[in-house]
Order: sequence, then C-alpha cells, then structure tokens
Amino acid sequence: MLAEKSTDQSTASQAQANRMNFIKKTRSICPEDLRVLDAELWEIDGQVIMRKSCPDHGDFEDIYWSDYEEYVRAEKFRDHGTGLQKPLESKLGCPLDCGLCQNHKTHTILVIMEITQRCNLRCPICFASAGTQDASHDLSLEQIRSILEYTQENNYPLRVRATGNSGGEPTLRDDLPQIIQMEKDLGFDYILTMTNGIRLAEDLDYFKKLRDSDTWLYMQFDGVTSEPYMKTRGRDIWPLKQKVIENARKIGYNKIALIPTLAKGVNDHQVGDIIRYSADNSDVIKFLVFQPVSFSGRIDTSKLKEMRITNSDVMRLAEEQTGGELRKSDFFTLPMNQTMARMMTKGGQHQDFCIHPHCGLITVVDHSKGKLDPIPRYVKNEEFHAKMSKSLSLNKSRPAIMWDLVTSLIRYVSPKLWLKFLPILMMTKGRKSIKSVLTEWLPGQWLTIGIMHFMDPYNFDLERVENCALHFGVIDKDSKPRLIPFCSMNSIHRASIYSGNGEVKEASSVDTAKSYKQVT
Repeated sequence: MLAEKSTDQSTASQAQANRMNFIKKTRSICPEDLRVLDAELWEIDGQVIMRKSCPDHGDFEDIYWSDYEEYVRAEKFRDHGTGLQKPLESKLGCPLDCGLCQNHKTHTILVIMEITQRCNLRCPICFASAGTQDASHDLSLEQIRSILEYTQENNYPLRVRATGNSGGEPTLRDDLPQIIQMEKDLGFDYILTMTNGIRLAEDLDYFKKLRDSDTWLYMQFDGVTSEPYMKTRGRDIWPLKQKVIENARKIGYNKIALIPTLAKGVNDHQVGDIIRYSADNSDVIKFLVFQPVSFSGRIDTSKLKEMRITNSDVMRLAEEQTGGELRKSDFFTLPMNQTMARMMTKGGQHQDFCIHPHCGLITVVDHSKGKLDPIPRYVKNEEFHAKMSKSLSLNKSRPAIMWDLVTSLIRYVSPKLWLKFLPILMMTKGRKSIKSVLTEWLPGQWLTIGIMHFMDPYNFDLERVENCALHFGVIDKDSKPRLIPFCSMNSIHRASIYSGNGEVKEASSVDTAKSYKQVT
C-alpha cells in the first residue's frame, strides 16, 4: 500500500475486509502540486498508513511506519518542546514560509548549512540535487556568520551547540577549517562535516587539517561491497570508503559517523553487515545512523513502491541480520534524550531535544567481547524514564533530583552500568558537558546506532515538521538568514529556493511543484 493513486473502485470494499483502526488526523501535502491537504493515519493490517486526497490529483496512500506496535511504543516517549520566544511570523501559513514560525514547537538541535552546491559526485539518490561546479554559489563567510548568529537569536534563551557543514560536498572548500574555527568562536562545540569522504581518501594533508579542527565526520556509507554504490552513487566508491577508515586510523582520528541511505532492493540486505563493520572498526567509528531513503530531490519517484523502507523496517532487518544480537526492543525513540539531557544537568535545560517520537530511534551496543551487547538490556528504560520524567516535571530542587537519579540508577540500572557511569553523571555540571557525555565518554568499543527517516511529499506529516529539531540555515531573497525544518526544505522549498546567484528566494507550493515534474 505505497504511494499510488487509488483508481480501483474495489479498494474500499477490499479495505473493509482488512483490519483497520483510525489513529489520527494531520496535515500533509499533495505530491504533485504541494498544496496543503488534510490527511489521516490508519492502522491497516499491522502497518501505519497515511491517506490523503487532492481534489485535482486524486487519492494517495503511503506507508508511514511498517509496524504499528513499534509506532505505539515510540509514541509513549513523546515530549513536547517549549516553543520559540522569537519566532518569525508565518504569513502564507505553515509550512509554506518557514522561518522558524510561531507554530514551531521545538528549538534547533542542529543547524545545517549548505556551504557549497559543488559536488564531486552526481548521485542518482540526492535530496539536495547537488552537482554544480560553480564556486560562485558558495556561501560567503559573512553569510555563514549571519546564519549562525540568527540561529542563536531565533532560539533564545536556549543555546544551539551543534552545526553541520553540508553541500554539495563541503570538503571541496579549502577554507572549511576556517569555517569550523568561526563556528567554534561563536560557541558551537559539536561541529559536523557531512561528506562523501572522497577527498579524505585522496588528500591526507587535508584530512589532517580537519582532524586538527576537531570536527566530526558524518560520512555517506551505503554498504560493504561495491554493488550498492553503483546504484546509489553512480560509481564504485567502496574502496575509497575503506581508505577513509584506513587514513583515520593512520592519523589518529576517531570521530567518524557512518550514514547509510537505505533503499529496499538496493542495500537493505546489508544492514547487519554494516552494523558489524562499524562495530569492528569502533576505534574510529563512533556513530552509525541509518537513513531510509527519502523520495525528494534527485530520485526516481516511480520506484517508490519497490524502494520504500521505514524506521521499523530497519529495526526488523537489524534483528534478522544480526541473528538476534540486536533486537527491535533495543531501540528507543529520540525524545528520550530530553529526559536524559536534563538528568545529566541535574534538572537544567540548555538544549531542547524534543524531536517528534516518529522521526528517529537510537540504541548503544558494546562490542568489546566480539559480539553485539545492547546496553538498553541493562536498563529498565520505561520505568527509569517515567520516574525521572515525573521528578523533573515537579521542578524539584537540584539535590532532590540528584537523589531521585541516584536511587533510580540503583533500582532500574544493572550494577554493571551504574558503577561505571555514576561518577561521570556526578561530575557533569553544564551544557558543554552534554556534548562530552554524548560524544566522548562512551567506552572505546561502544557504538551508537541511530535510525532517522526524513519525510518526502508522499509521507509528509505537518505535525512532525512542527516538532523538527534539524534545521537548514539559508539566506533569503532579502539577504537575511532563515531557518527551515529539514523535511519542509526538501519536500517543499528546495526546488525553488536557489536563484541564479545562489541565494534563497521565496518558495511557493506552485512554483516548487513545477520543478518536480514527477508523478507516481
């Protein structure tokens, strides 16, 4: 039941024979002209299905989550954000002129800047549709600074700590180390470089400069053989991926996150192999984040039905392909991080981690003994989360929160873990410590595994957009900075957003739709 027009009149009667359960109403967009539509989520035969109807283009259905029970489990950890104190007023209505606007409920966790549209690949799958060789469209240092400063202004009083340098291919900029230093000078302490890794495989001196800048590499990584890259990237770059890992080890660099884009029938059979490869190289690889393919940007949308994969599919594949060493139940939805962050700061809140519960999932595994040992199995997660959420909601004093934390650690966490991490939690004092806890204190052979499914015009859910915490920083037609939620950027604004001089122009749903010229 994927995104295809419902023209068969027998569909309604057939649906009655299926197990159906209404879940909720939301808002979405038409995949053809991008107008805002009413939409509904239904449980149908154990799957969560989005249904919507456009008066001009008919009915659409798409799989939202392939496992209803996992969808419900994720919903248990919903944690609403606090909203923005300095939003940009929406005049056209959400999500047609994002800003962030008054409807947005979550602060920025990560601001992503496409510092160049140049790229040394032309991938068949690319939500940015990148590939120009014209450097004149690169963001200037002044534009980058203005985006970073506006990000803090728009999110006040919370501080944004993370920034992502993206593209195109950001390593094509020789001044990337200078950009990273400017980000650090402005108070960003978790800085990502989102790269295909080609230059880092071929230019060791440049790699050393990035190592010395203290950036993290978020490296595109679609499999452990050549075949997936031929389909996703248009050429065999598997040897180059291995060379990056080899070079990282050679220069003493250990801040790599692997980012596989997963598509059914392309590389979904390698989920387990990718996990094992990451674990086997956990001396340099610390994060692995699967991204189910999004049908926006440069991709053949006629293949949506055969290629669609969702978060719950990835959990299932991880369990099947690791022989049960990793299970679906080992993954937990990302909003749990909000409670965890406040625990680490003894009730303080320096960042807003209230991502929508159906955007992403996370787990941690220990590989020190040669097999995958999921850390969540040593924690009674639901009880621990409920206890600390209640404690934090009561606005207790810091000593009272610390008492609840210590007693909960004893009650809900195996001694194997709390004896190791209690001293770390006791010493955590402020917002910069969150970064160190998330990225530096995990034992060397522990691997964090995430799943993040970005939306497209077919499964677009406005409620998720309003709770998005990953925001693109752009320059608008008036040369002013703006923040645009990740999925509305790629689903609505991107196709009409770049004018001839590389700056942003106002996006309208009609103009954006004209650029797609793709029907399902």
